[in-house]
Amino acid sequence: MALSLSNSDQLNVIERSVKTPKPLLSKSKEKLLSNRQKEALEDLEELIKGGYPQLTMSEIAANLKVSLRTLYEIAPKKEELILIAVDRLLFKIGAAAQKAINLSDSPMAKLNAFLNETNKATERNTLAFTEDFGRIQGAKDLVDSHENYVMNVTEQLLEEAIIANEIISIDTSAMALILSGLSRELDKKYLKKELKITPSDALKEIIEVIFKGLKRNE
Repeated sequence: MALSLSNSDQLNVIERSVKTPKPLLSKSKEKLLSNRQKEALEDLEELIKGGYPQLTMSEIAANLKVSLRTLYEIAPKKEELILIAVDRLLFKIGAAAQKAINLSDSPMAKLNAFLNETNKATERNTLAFTEDFGRIQGAKDLVDSHENYVMNVTEQLLEEAIIANEIISIDTSAMALILSGLSRELDKKYLKKELKITPSDALKEIIEVIFKGLKRNE
């Protein structure tokens, strides 16, 4: 009888040597939040998808239809609150990437599914990569921790693909750096103006070309 693994178990197999980012809002603290506070955080995630809110804590509370105290009990400052919300959004993108991976697929098929989801970070949440967000203390470390995770999982899957004779031998660190950063580069304003297709479609084309170049000839 075959052992059935959940998506979470599947990713545990894949990322056995990869350290996941540490959430800004710990699980123990999140459990202490009221349902209203959890709803407020989810509503804030939707609010910041449109960009960095040029609002005070009082104005954010009014937009979310909660008391100022509700927000202050989550974080004492607006910047910390925004960091937590962005962190949660990036973790959700990571969770979607986990679900996209099928353990029975080849390493490169896993990598393609993983990258298709994680590279949606710039599509779903552009705030994490804006100059406004970058000015917040701790923002760079936050984004770097999530990007490093993507890069490390990418590198491990490339190494598995080499062992499986699916691709040629390459510097997996260098290739992982390129593949994990493509979406962010293509989403830059000055590049988007030059593209004849959407950044998402361009990304898929580039990854397809790279994968064909890496494939080992039979």
